[in-house]
Amino acid sequence: KEKLHLAERTIEQQKPQVLFAESVTASSTSILVADLAKILKKNGVDIGEIRLWEWLRKNKYVISETGRSYNMPTQKAMNLKVMEVKEGTYINSKGESKITKTTLVTGKGQVYFINKFLKAREESLCLNR
Repeated sequence: KEKLHLAERTIEQQKPQVLFAESVTASSTSILVADLAKILKKNGVDIGEIRLWEWLRKNKYVISETGRSYNMPTQKAMNLKVMEVKEGTYINSKGESKITKTTLVTGKGQVYFINKFLKAREESLCLNR
């Protein structure tokens, strides 16, 4: 009985986080990597945009080879549906049409990366005890 009561209480306490995670995952709004870094920082993960980009390259979520595909999502990230590319166009001062590509973190990716970093932080705290 006590275990069941404890489990029910835990579920009740976690409802707001679960609702947030579900709403972000279902959201069609993707965010910039810089914005993900800010969210991580608010959740107690000591990382900024530059170190987050380095981590994403090191862990094969974005392409690390310099060139046209630099910082574009890898096949791994696309298969996981944690990142996407937004294409845009603009006309430069010479009147030429240019295409821009921006790497974005999907709603599912926001939950994925936040959970990944928070789990890693928890594990490192446990190791330091």
